[in-house]
This record gives sequence, C-alpha cells and structure tokens, in this order.
Amino acid sequence: MGEKESKINSYIAGVVQKYLPKHEEIIHSGIFLVLSKEEGLELPDWYYNGYSVISETISCFLQNLCKSRTVTFSGDGLYQITVDDEVISAEDLEKATQNLEMFLADYETGIQIVKEANRVFKSSSIGVVG
Repeated sequence: MGEKESKINSYIAGVVQKYLPKHEEIIHSGIFLVLSKEEGLELPDWYYNGYSVISETISCFLQNLCKSRTVTFSGDGLYQITVDDEVISAEDLEKATQNLEMFLADYETGIQIVKEANRVFKSSSIGVVG
C-alpha cells in the first residue's frame, strides 16, 4: 500500500476512533477538513450534493476498511475501529490521531465538523481541496 493510501486509511480510522460517528457524513467531513490542512494529500473529487461534503474516493477507502473488518459497525449503530497492523499500523494510527487532535481541535462533536466542512466547501471557489 502506498504512503498516500496508508495516510488516508489512518485518518479515516482516527476520525472513527475519536468521534464514533453514526453517519458517514462525519467521516467524509472530517477527512475533508484534514485534507485542507495536510500537505500532499490532494483529492480532487469532492462534490457538493446539496447537503453534505462527500467524496467518492473516501467512500471507496471506507468500504475497503469495512471489507477488511478494520472498521466495523457496532450493535448500537456506531462505526468502530479494530486495530489490524496489516491494514493500518499502530504507528500510523497514532500519528494520524495526533494530527487529528491538532487539525480538528476546535470541534467536539461530529455535527460541528459537518457544519465547518460545509462552510469551508461553500467558501471554496472551485470546491477542490489541496
């Protein structure tokens, strides 16, 4: 797995671990905000669907993490992470978690992340992060 893919997987897992989201929108929005601050991880396929910031690329990454059982859905409807060094190393997850603490320090809840992602996206002239 390449460095870019490994970083994205780690960030997705970090958002899941930190915010325990029920909705993919929180994961997408959190990654959108992170990628607006993380150099070298440009993803040009963000689009606005009238309600939220969603990325086909992040959907594919999340789907692959679910297929590998690295990210699962709990009985109470929350995404949760199972650490698996073959998919995401503990070191990569720790680094991503530290970056998330820095990049998303102002947001205590998933809805705050979603609102900020929508604001940032709408203020972008072409809707592309990076």
